Amino acid sequence: MPKNPRQFDTHRPTAIANENRFVLLSFAGLAKISLQELKKQSDPPVEVTQLPNYDLIELVLTPAEIDNLPRLRTVEDIFWQMGSFPVSKKSDLTKLTSLIQKDLLLKGLALKNRLFHPKKPKQPNFNCFVKQDRDRSVYRKEIANKMVSTITTIFPKWKIRDPASVELWGFYLRHRLHLAFRLSDNRMRYRAQRPFSRPGTLRPTIAAALIQTANPLPNETVVDPMCGTGTILAEGVIFQKRATFIGGDSDPGALVSAKQRLWKHDLCLREWDATQLPLEPSSIDCFVCNLPFGQQYSTAGNNQDLYPRLVGNWLTRLKPKGRIVLLTADTKTMEKILGQLDLRWQASWKVKVLGTWATTYQIWKE
Repeated sequence: MPKNPRQFDTHRPTAIANENRFVLLSFAGLAKISLQELKKQSDPPVEVTQLPNYDLIELVLTPAEIDNLPRLRTVEDIFWQMGSFPVSKKSDLTKLTSLIQKDLLLKGLALKNRLFHPKKPKQPNFNCFVKQDRDRSVYRKEIANKMVSTITTIFPKWKIRDPASVELWGFYLRHRLHLAFRLSDNRMRYRAQRPFSRPGTLRPTIAAALIQTANPLPNETVVDPMCGTGTILAEGVIFQKRATFIGGDSDPGALVSAKQRLWKHDLCLREWDATQLPLEPSSIDCFVCNLPFGQQYSTAGNNQDLYPRLVGNWLTRLKPKGRIVLLTADTKTMEKILGQLDLRWQASWKVKVLGTWATTYQIWKE
């Protein structure tokens, strides 16, 4: 046995020696946050591959960590890794038949049913997808087609659907194809069957990462002053049930969506101007906000006027030793303002939002 569990035979497919190897897919930049949420230690090693818009995390999990997978909030998708082999030319795809086998497909389906409890389909169906780190010598469509034909040979009565009850994904990384069975479905990434459709709505997994960074404590009061459809608030009430969450926005339509999302929770939602919050001075423990940064609801020029008014107003409402967690892609404007206000702050982590890198800032009031 090789000392390094990631050393593979370079000439033939590698089946999973144990059933505890998984792949987590998070938005680009969130791998560190996702591993913190999982409370994953460095032994055995974790490998993170950067895809154009995602972080792909390959790791071996303990039984307890496997059972915790459905509770992760910062991960878009979860896969059970079935095996891998090198692919440098189209003829290498014949090796797929060594990994796509009836017993492995049924094992993946049983794991999905145990962890995520999906609805049973009226008719068995499947689909195959391929992601890659960059353009390779073998096209993604060729790989996906070979995966489909292999499954069809095993289960000729299965129909192709999208989304499907059984999904096989190929991750084509560094000339090696990693075959994985998708365990999660859209309920993990959207928290529901359908996402809220308002343009610019923050993805729940990014909102969860903001809440995890803010780390609301019991009995604290936490405000999202530009809450939109309430994504951050929805993640907050799951993270810390004993905190008080308040949200507001200047858009009545967004607040209607927020109330629909949060109807099960006793939250205060108000229509207001975020630059003039109707809140008592020194009454708030934490602000968490996804700032407008020029793609949907503002421009960089507007931000130079808007950001100082927002942060300045929120500071007066913040308790001594309180904190603010903000997400923005307009880092130049934000850091200029933080310097002018002489605040203690740090740029915590970056994430790709709508194709643009945005930075999370942690700010503390002395």
